[in-house]
Amino acid sequence: MTSTILYSGLGLDRAHPIRRNGDVVELMRRPGARFTVYWRGRQLVGGTPPAVRWLDRTYGLRLAEATGGNCLLLGEDPSGPLLALDVSALDGGEQGPEMGGNWVMLRSVGGLLPAQDAALLAYARGVLVWREKTRFCATCGGGLLIQDSGHSAKCSEEACGALHFPRTDPAIIMLVTDGRDRALLGRQPVWAPGMYSCLAGFVEPGESLEDAVAREVWEEAGIRVREARYFASQPWPFPSSIMIGFNAVAEDGEPVPDPHEIEEVRWFSRDEVRGFGEADRPGEGGRFLPRRDSIARALVEAWLRR
Repeated sequence: MTSTILYSGLGLDRAHPIRRNGDVVELMRRPGARFTVYWRGRQLVGGTPPAVRWLDRTYGLRLAEATGGNCLLLGEDPSGPLLALDVSALDGGEQGPEMGGNWVMLRSVGGLLPAQDAALLAYARGVLVWREKTRFCATCGGGLLIQDSGHSAKCSEEACGALHFPRTDPAIIMLVTDGRDRALLGRQPVWAPGMYSCLAGFVEPGESLEDAVAREVWEEAGIRVREARYFASQPWPFPSSIMIGFNAVAEDGEPVPDPHEIEEVRWFSRDEVRGFGEADRPGEGGRFLPRRDSIARALVEAWLRR
């Protein structure tokens, strides 16, 4: 697999020694500190083509004071610490608070951003969404104290003291092919009409990744898989997953969709898949492939190139 998977490959030094021992407030005040900001699910970009809109130390400190300082250390570069700040407490109307850029959902612009910017915003989003949704201890219900420069939390109840870390749910996604060089693609009823993609699902307790591939293909399409080979993985913080891609080889058989999850699933030849279009210009039969920022698209395109 030679193509780069979007949201992966972040080259940032995550500065683990500083993260473990540092005071995030002190880090925010260091010379060269820069801030990327998050507001109610959206992140700030600017320019044409878009890129991360960084805020300087003075602006970031003022925002942190106004919003309660929900901040985390992402890492550092030669200029200083790079931090992510949640400013969701600010009023902003439909467009978001004015900060010299545009508030966007990451998936809407991910493919337009420089690769490192897309990966960094995915990283920031993943941790901040965890912080947003994890306010109380799952063991005893006590309040949580944020530590490790924003990357973990500890229960405030002395009798408990449970540690909590950002959650990542493993999900497998697979392009299944057969002996006739066809690909198994399907669609869920909640998807936009005409979109077809690879089968996918979450890994369950007590199974390997390869076990999950075989189970999901059987459950969703009634097809047995005899081989699964790792392809690549992709951070997917929408909200908290990692997609683990496989190429799988199926035994003979015609697919039968799971009526609870799958609207249609069928074998497609290479020529048929090459005739698929994009969401804004569907191909023959109104069909189109997933967006280019997804590992599903990378799996299909790699198969078409073979």
